[in-house]
Amino acid sequence: MNSDYQQQLEEVRAIARRIRERDRKNDEDRDRIRSLIPQLFPDPTPRGRLTEVVEATGWTREYVARIRDGKVKPS
Repeated sequence: MNSDYQQQLEEVRAIARRIRERDRKNDEDRDRIRSLIPQLFPDPTPRGRLTEVVEATGWTREYVARIRDGKVKPS
């Protein structure tokens, strides 16, 4: 029983490590997107650009607009 427990605990640890690594990578990717968004809105901004960026990110219009306006910064 103890060896089953140890094996299962090691599996849990390995899975948790993979999750933490994926979370770290996803955080880096989201930060990169946040840093690129302001560059996608030149002056004057082409009509429909906000909609395109919202569709590309899957984020809300409000959130993308806040990033565009400099109210949300990359971490």
